[in-house]
Amino acid sequence: MLLFCLNRVLEYKQLFIWPLHTHLDDLLCLPITLTIVLAAERAYFQNPYFVLPWHYLLIAVLSFSIVFEWLLPMYATRYTSDVWDVVAYAVGAGAFHAFSNQRIMPANAVKSSN
Repeated sequence: MLLFCLNRVLEYKQLFIWPLHTHLDDLLCLPITLTIVLAAERAYFQNPYFVLPWHYLLIAVLSFSIVFEWLLPMYATRYTSDVWDVVAYAVGAGAFHAFSNQRIMPANAVKSSN
């Protein structure tokens, strides 16, 4: 979230740094979106151990790719299609899976090393 905000401040000040300017939003959108989905799933089912299955991540990558890289550019000239954005979606989903999509361990499950 901090990277996203920093990138927005730089863009506001007309400082464009490649590849941050062109691909950072695409890289961060799925980790942010999937974190919200994961939190909602855990809250709704009251299960802090829930993790998103891999096919949820695949569906998210495909959905974002189809909507933002195929449909929107087809109907609005304001949007452009870019295969590197699809790569950024996939890398973002992979980063989410590796770092955020983890079971929360209960406090009593941590063993003492003494």
